Amino acid sequence: MSVSSLVAQAPTSTGYGMALPVLWAGFVIFPLSVGSFSANRLVRKLSHRIALATLLPVGAGLMAVAGCLLWLFHAQLWEILLGMLLFGWGMGAAYAAMPALIARSVAAEELGSSVSFNQVLRTIGSSFGTAVSAAIIAANSTSELHASNAGITETFALGAALCLAVCAALLINALRGRLQQRKNHGRTGVEPRESGGEPSTKV
Repeated sequence: MSVSSLVAQAPTSTGYGMALPVLWAGFVIFPLSVGSFSANRLVRKLSHRIALATLLPVGAGLMAVAGCLLWLFHAQLWEILLGMLLFGWGMGAAYAAMPALIARSVAAEELGSSVSFNQVLRTIGSSFGTAVSAAIIAANSTSELHASNAGITETFALGAALCLAVCAALLINALRGRLQQRKNHGRTGVEPRESGGEPSTKV
């Protein structure tokens, strides 16, 4: 988010900047808010048809696509706006699914602390990402004290790599869960549980 705004404000002499005023550069993040809001509402409607455990890797996948898009294409304003929109959709889907999945996985008396701990981890992750991005940009500055094109690309590449790693981990976890459900079903004859529904026993 912060690097996208930085790209929008940077002068065109940097080779990547768009020289937008600070006010308009702030609106670069607006598609992310729109995407997150709309995805959050959509997840609530789809949660009765699609398992939340499926929506979480889907959201991570959208964030990975957005990360790769910003890494490879960030020279035009529409590329930044599209990347922010996709990132917002993925973030909204993932963040909407996580509290419900946490609620299903912990005891009722531990729900509050578990959700709060998830929020703490999200805050720490955002702070860590911002600090690492700032360090990369500071190490790749031009003589005019602007971030170099290499620094911007490297920062986006790191974000894309982290998004891809999280997406891969969630996909592997979802696959393991599916295999475990089928294994248990083969032993007990109980249908795997879908999106919050009760298991049914074969007659």
